[in-house]
Amino acid sequence: MIKNIKFWLECSRYYALPMTIFSWGIVFVYSVKLGGNILYGLIALLGICCAHLATNLFDDYCDYNNLKKVYDGQKTILPNTQRGKCKYILNGSTSTKEVLTVVFIYCLIALIIGGYFYSLYGYPILLFVGTGAFIVLMYSFCSNHALSELFVGTAFGPLLFAGTYYVMTGVFSIESVILSVPSSIFTVNLLYTDTFLDKDIDKNEEKKTLVNLLGSDIKALYFQKGLLILGYLSLFLLPIFKICGWFILFGFITIPYAVDLIQSLYIYAKEPARVPQKKWYHFPFEYWEDIEENRSPVFMFRMYQARNLMIYTSTIITISILF
Repeated sequence: MIKNIKFWLECSRYYALPMTIFSWGIVFVYSVKLGGNILYGLIALLGICCAHLATNLFDDYCDYNNLKKVYDGQKTILPNTQRGKCKYILNGSTSTKEVLTVVFIYCLIALIIGGYFYSLYGYPILLFVGTGAFIVLMYSFCSNHALSELFVGTAFGPLLFAGTYYVMTGVFSIESVILSVPSSIFTVNLLYTDTFLDKDIDKNEEKKTLVNLLGSDIKALYFQKGLLILGYLSLFLLPIFKICGWFILFGFITIPYAVDLIQSLYIYAKEPARVPQKKWYHFPFEYWEDIEENRSPVFMFRMYQARNLMIYTSTIITISILF
């Protein structure tokens, strides 16, 4: 049983859950400070994590069915994907039917939790549950039409923050939406890093992304620089609206890590096969040895950089709320 759970968590890309947990942690601490119900916040986290995992797994299901497949004489491969994509289906460890079953289980858990909060608060909960369900089901389709950033920004920004605050306090708060702005920008940066790394793959599959619509690597990286600058400037919103104190400006200490990410992506643009040297501040890079052997270290190195930048900034925002 435990082995099966571990297998499906790996298939569902559980390593991306810090996007959910650290975003949730910000509004959870904010809500608790204002008298919010701790248990309701924890229950909401379970539902949000299930929705996130369902989205990841359903996206793989859609990619496996829609992407070009080639038989190389030994096995079926997806030639236009990062190494390791859908490998659990390709190597016969599971079937697409079982994938859909697990997606259904994730969604069922999330819906049961949504139903519980509906029994407590009534119709307003349907707005959050309905929007979340729409994102889970439509993300794969809309990500093919340059809407990934919009969907992720909504899911990990206003939806997650306002929804968590509502179930913990029973009221809607515009401050919770404002609170979501900095962390959601850094989360969108994580997704944008993903699409930048996949830009050639997406072109081969005729998939429209914001990166490819910008037309060149230089323009795409200029846009990402602007996105990160906006993320840091948005930190000023929190003390201005008295959501937290000026301690929040300690978030600027992560700027060198953001610069390191951009430099890493410039290296990728010029030398796609090159993996930067791993330094002590590149932490955490879990399962790195396995990634070097079985997956794409070129891809995962940059993804870990972008993910960790989001973790660091979110942690500082959370601490600033406490003080």
